[in-house]
Amino acid sequence: MEVMTFNIDKDRRNLVDDKQNFNIDFHDSKYNWLEARQYEDGMRQVEVHVVHGDGSPVDLTGVNPVFEGWLPEGSYRIIDAKHSVMIDAQNGIFRFDFPAPAFQIAGSYKQAFFCLMKDGKSVTTLEFSLDVMADKVISGLVPSDYITPFEDLYFKLKDYVAKANGDFDAAMDQWKKDVADLITELNTDVSGINLTITEIKAQLSALEDKIKADGLMTQADLEKALDGFTNQFAQLTSDTQKALGDFQDDNVLTGFFNDETIEVGGQIPSYYLERLNQFTTISADNFNVGFITDNHHQLSSYAPNSLAHYAYIAAASRRAPLQAIVSGGDNTNGWYTKTQKLTETRQATSTLFNRAKAGTDVYFVFGNHDNGIDQNGNNTPETCLSDAEIKAYYHTADKVYGETRDGDSLYGYKDYSDKKVRLIWLNSFDLPYTLNSDGTYKYDFLRQSGYQNQQLTWLANQALKVPDNSWQVMIFTHCPLPGTFEIAAGQPQLSQYNSDVLIGIINAFQSGTKYSLGDASRTLPINVTCDYTSQGKGVVIGLFSGHIHADGQMIYDGINCIETASSLCYSGDAGRVQNTETEDCWDIFSVDTAARKIHAYRFGFGTDRDFTY
Repeated sequence: MEVMTFNIDKDRRNLVDDKQNFNIDFHDSKYNWLEARQYEDGMRQVEVHVVHGDGSPVDLTGVNPVFEGWLPEGSYRIIDAKHSVMIDAQNGIFRFDFPAPAFQIAGSYKQAFFCLMKDGKSVTTLEFSLDVMADKVISGLVPSDYITPFEDLYFKLKDYVAKANGDFDAAMDQWKKDVADLITELNTDVSGINLTITEIKAQLSALEDKIKADGLMTQADLEKALDGFTNQFAQLTSDTQKALGDFQDDNVLTGFFNDETIEVGGQIPSYYLERLNQFTTISADNFNVGFITDNHHQLSSYAPNSLAHYAYIAAASRRAPLQAIVSGGDNTNGWYTKTQKLTETRQATSTLFNRAKAGTDVYFVFGNHDNGIDQNGNNTPETCLSDAEIKAYYHTADKVYGETRDGDSLYGYKDYSDKKVRLIWLNSFDLPYTLNSDGTYKYDFLRQSGYQNQQLTWLANQALKVPDNSWQVMIFTHCPLPGTFEIAAGQPQLSQYNSDVLIGIINAFQSGTKYSLGDASRTLPINVTCDYTSQGKGVVIGLFSGHIHADGQMIYDGINCIETASSLCYSGDAGRVQNTETEDCWDIFSVDTAARKIHAYRFGFGTDRDFTY
């Protein structure tokens, strides 16, 4: 069970500058946080400790802790006054059991805190970070407000009716009194709320007349009556929601959240909206893939608005007929503490997974910065992300989009049968997580690329064994082949274990021939054999990569290699300016498989490009 500690005297955060685009920055590790998955119910608990500025406990005797939350999409809220359990009131400790409605929507809560109520007075804790991971496997709760006083009252009505055999009048009188008391309480607590029970009284009067006339109520009568009440109650809840607003002075949410101003980073700038809207003309007859790479999301000024860049390409999927979006590696920068790395990875993946249009697949490729090994002097399991932690955030075991992987690998493929295209993504930093005797990592993930035998064997004998040779393959990886784009950019030649094997396999696939190599003496030993003679010559649309932070295209060893510049707006990059259209940079590759042509639609810095293959 997660333990949260709140100091009600000293806890503080900076005010949010933009009250409409309300987003709290939780990058400072001192903040409490909680993570759950959609549709969890009842077992997600936190133990809450409330202390004074000197560390002494706050006496919570007679206090009712209320959880208040504003859900990720900004349209619904939770006000839960019934799921707290006082453990040690005098020492300021209580437990809160989160109900299923708290996990209706995936993403990061816009606001979550506890309100400590006693004798009509209250004090609140500082907000905490509450993130809900997506569950793509099942469908569960329908999003709605969850305000426990109203929920309790609704179910109490059912109970009154069920027990009304001998004393219906008394039961109805009691229920009416409860409604009136609740509305009086809300009128007292929330300035500006204006609720009416006139329609509900009329509905109950009809129920009374029915019972008095017939003496008994049939099950059909009861169900019909309750259906009518449900509609009235929904209207009551709607009126309450409007009155509560966004916890400000009667600011009605529905007028604000009907458009894309709810995106990460606030309203999409006009110059980006104009470009996004142009993507509606992209041909649905082509195979279309969004490719964003080297975003280096980091909670600092190093990567300005980096999280919003994922929201922008997700917005493109709501306009263009995209089969998939590939996030091509260095999705985060991996610079700070392990806690911040986890937070940044969670933010990057949840932003793209949960904002891409339904029907657009999303695949995260692993890059050399993503686990943080050898970044900023971090080089131990305690300071860097493990292979398992990366896989958990990339949802590799879930196979959310029906893709094929090698177990829960960071590489995989997906077939798009209507286009006869197989989309393949590889892990170009496929290195062992071996530790030295001093507890540091043996391999330099930051500077050393490579492919192990298992991945290359899988590529050769599974991923490149297509249904027939009328199919074409499109391959994505983070690091390009050594001797290609880094040389063109004036950088030192890359070091990549077994790049010759990767080239040999792809060339054999393209020529419809055999390939075999065994070498146990290599740093990453190799033993690969494959035969494409019966399959015939294959078509590789291209080997697409990032890593170099510059655009490029070349035929290298018979392979069409294409490079996309970084989404990161780094201050040292010429032509990239924060808060202008040059800040972001990514492509939509629109492939005409019949003509064997690619048009790269550019978003942000740079221009469109055209290729043949």
